[in-house]
Amino acid sequence: MSLVLESAGGKGRDGLARNHQYVPALLLLLHRLRDRQAVLLTALVASANLSAQPESQRTLLAGPLELAGVTDIERLRLDITSAQGRIGMPAGAKKEGNNRKRLQLRLDVPGYGPGDAGLLAADLAAPPAGGSQVWPNAGELLRSLIGDEIRTVSGNPNMVLAVHGDTALVRTGRSPTGQPVGIGEVQKGLDKLAGLRSVRVNVDELGHRSAFVGAVLATLPGAQFTDNPATVTLSTSIRLQTGSDPAFAVLDGVAQVKIRKEQAQLRNLLAGDRAQAACALCGHEYPMGFLVAAHVKRRAVCSDDERRDLNHVAMLACSFGCDALYESGWITVDEHGHVRTTSLAGLPESRLRQQLQHLDGRRCTAHSDRSEPYFAWHRGTVFRGTSTP
Repeated sequence: MSLVLESAGGKGRDGLARNHQYVPALLLLLHRLRDRQAVLLTALVASANLSAQPESQRTLLAGPLELAGVTDIERLRLDITSAQGRIGMPAGAKKEGNNRKRLQLRLDVPGYGPGDAGLLAADLAAPPAGGSQVWPNAGELLRSLIGDEIRTVSGNPNMVLAVHGDTALVRTGRSPTGQPVGIGEVQKGLDKLAGLRSVRVNVDELGHRSAFVGAVLATLPGAQFTDNPATVTLSTSIRLQTGSDPAFAVLDGVAQVKIRKEQAQLRNLLAGDRAQAACALCGHEYPMGFLVAAHVKRRAVCSDDERRDLNHVAMLACSFGCDALYESGWITVDEHGHVRTTSLAGLPESRLRQQLQHLDGRRCTAHSDRSEPYFAWHRGTVFRGTSTP
């Protein structure tokens, strides 16, 4: 299989550089591939304008390289990106070219066959098992936010324009060309939030640039603003992991905010204004806080059209087991709309066995002719095995 990372550079319609998180994204992917014992067969530049060149002239790293044996993933990332600068440049050129070109990693990943590209993509997109998040340092966090609009608790837009040394240049409504903010001020806020898990956005707690520091803290995974008084609070479900690459938290934080908003929208669409609703799998009714909008087909592998088909690609599933059982492939829904479980042979008497027996054969209320293709994907991709008779 091949993993392709699109190039960075230029400006999009939103004014941001295209794929501006190229480096932290590549670093994150290499870490997650190492966790899956992947073997990197080769890495090469895959730019369209260089496709006529032989692969030998576009190769950045010749494998096979067992990632499990790589202790310095940042060094590997640097080797891959720095080697790109000379690719495609004329002989004798004094300057190197773009080192964030379109990249192709050819891979052998244990447990994933030639037809499992979509499944591997979905698994690589998921945060680390156990929900732990990596805690960034202030400099790396601010660099990851360059060009992104972040809003203070009062709604005022701020933007990090550049980070140099121990100072960040920050644009505000009053200072369109930017004002310097000490990175140390942000670091103090990070340290305080890590220790207390909740800090008030005021001068006493976050210094004289408290509004900006608070806005930066709110971009962290599991962090959110609350009013009266203005406070940034870190979810108690987030376990902090320090000493690892800081870019992970930034990327996961963006995803978490996006997913949290989408969850609320999906649940409203599926349940309307009801205070409680039934789980599509077990049929029991619960208050909305105990139901999640579960994707029948994993969102990461859905096409744009499928993602917009919200009434059929998602269903309400309870957080008392049905969502996790479906997501992990212990249960699926057959072509007739009935819940089926993986084989119970050898499974000891337990609460899990009882739950699976209860679910097997039940009618899934989310199944229809329109949703069947999504359930078929789940049966063929995620479901663990043969359903019970």
